[in-house]
Amino acid sequence: MRGIESVPARLAKVVSGAPDIAVLRAVVLAVAIVQACVLGLLARRGSWMSDDIEFLVQGDRGFAPGELLTPVNDHIAPGLRFVYALFATIAPLNWDVTIAWRVLMQAIAIALMGLLLLRLIGPSRWALTGTLLYALTPLSMPSFMSLSSAVNNLPAHVFGLLLLHATLDWYAGHRRRAVAYGPLSLLISLACWEKSGLIVFTAVALALYLRDRPIRQWVRQSLPFAAALVAPIVAFGILYLTHGRPSAGRLPGFGRLLDLGAHSFAVPLAALVGGPWEWNALAPPFGTAATPVAAVVLGGIVAAFLLMVAWRQDRRALLVWASVLIYVLVTLFLVSYGRFAAFGDTFTIHYHYWSDLSIPLTLAVVLTARSVRPRPIAVRIAPAVALACLLAWTAGIVVSDARFATIWADNPSRPYFDHVTADLEQAGPAVNLWDTPMPPTVVTLLSGERRLSPVLRMAGVPFRLQGPGSDPYLVDDTGRLKPSHLAVWSRVDFPEPKQKTICGTLPLPHNRPVTRPLRPTQQELIEAEWFVKVGYFADRESRLRIELVDAAGRTVALPEPADAWPAGAAAMYFGPSARIRATAIRVRSTDPKANVCITSLEIGLPVVTG
Repeated sequence: MRGIESVPARLAKVVSGAPDIAVLRAVVLAVAIVQACVLGLLARRGSWMSDDIEFLVQGDRGFAPGELLTPVNDHIAPGLRFVYALFATIAPLNWDVTIAWRVLMQAIAIALMGLLLLRLIGPSRWALTGTLLYALTPLSMPSFMSLSSAVNNLPAHVFGLLLLHATLDWYAGHRRRAVAYGPLSLLISLACWEKSGLIVFTAVALALYLRDRPIRQWVRQSLPFAAALVAPIVAFGILYLTHGRPSAGRLPGFGRLLDLGAHSFAVPLAALVGGPWEWNALAPPFGTAATPVAAVVLGGIVAAFLLMVAWRQDRRALLVWASVLIYVLVTLFLVSYGRFAAFGDTFTIHYHYWSDLSIPLTLAVVLTARSVRPRPIAVRIAPAVALACLLAWTAGIVVSDARFATIWADNPSRPYFDHVTADLEQAGPAVNLWDTPMPPTVVTLLSGERRLSPVLRMAGVPFRLQGPGSDPYLVDDTGRLKPSHLAVWSRVDFPEPKQKTICGTLPLPHNRPVTRPLRPTQQELIEAEWFVKVGYFADRESRLRIELVDAAGRTVALPEPADAWPAGAAAMYFGPSARIRATAIRVRSTDPKANVCITSLEIGLPVVTG
């Protein structure tokens, strides 16, 4: 009975200001689980984005070191490649499995932050308040929704916080334990996203915040741990230099850089009041921040108040604020150098780049706010003022999350893949498909893999790809399976034979290319990713190669069908080609025993019949 009766009393202590540390730990874990599950439900309203599909197809190639070290644009992210390979192996194209992984990682990150605050400031309501600030801030919410961003950022949160725990262990005398998992955590974090290395500045700030001896002694105390942390940085640096593909960037002009800087500092300022409040829907389903001036002004007032408190009450907290400043400045210069030329100021309003800023910002706010000492005349109203501020901040978060969720739910990928899998299951494994790209509402034109066929192979959906026989089916922009035909844009005109032969059109000698001009059937000769339909008859199975040629003599080879050309009279299908304005077509046989007679050659684009 004593233990049961003490539960309400212990919970009352959390509110009164003298909480039991065991109760606080339990509350922290409860906050972590509940908030992660709420985000999971919100994420379930969306679906795959273009990067996710490309990374899943790459992940389907397996866990070989060469595959894991394949550059991601100009990044090296073997951690990201590993996670996507895991998804492609365990449950390909299963959105709910990825949500379960994100919920787990998010809950771990929140719990680690709460336990870190308990270690820093002891059993205090501020530890719980800081856990809530970190859990609810819109800074990291968008990156949870987008899987590709989550695979970058959630490990940065989890392993970055583990590094901070290792820092506390080092200065608490648990040096072997700190060295055992601190450098490893940093290496894993870097392997998922190199920008996560900025957590080192927060670790240094915490180490200086905890300093309890003269600076020279502190330096001597810190050197072994610093050397241990340099090792993973050097290791990842070597990996990046030997396998990376860094792009040549440039900084924008000074005036433009100042403007980008103002937008960058608006990110943490708005976060202090639950911002950004509003989101752009220019490129759904991932909204970019459209922070109103009011959010920046109010956030500036809060930041000025907290900095004044830190200056007057606890100047050590300014060290953690300095790590926030360094994070913003390094992100500004690093990302503007590599991304401004291609994407403009998008990075300043795209929260993918700002997610783990929530770690130093939460620490700075909590370590400062706990030093607030209201004057005697304001002691009575101080709780009411604090509650009003908390409610206002919560209202800002609700507005930010709700408006982002509206955009996030507008994702056509879910119905598209639902329709594709349902229709193909109904059609059966013998269904024949054109090798066409997915619609631009599902994958962007910048994607490295836009075709549907690799996604279906990765998901284990059986089908035939442009096999011989009748015209393949076409998957339309809604994911529905439709009867189709090749809309012909040009064809080969075969001359009348001078004498009667078995093959009165185009006989094909072994390994000798035959080139024929194309006659356009449309008024305009366009550049496109062409498909080719070849009519033929043969006395045995054969294999042929098709090339398209433009007016300048540039040649583009078409992908060869997986199936051999069956004997008899039939049609084979090739494509898609690389983009070309084709004026001629070249055919060659690679089979020394081939005896093939080409009866028609047409190039065009698949379209729905009817």
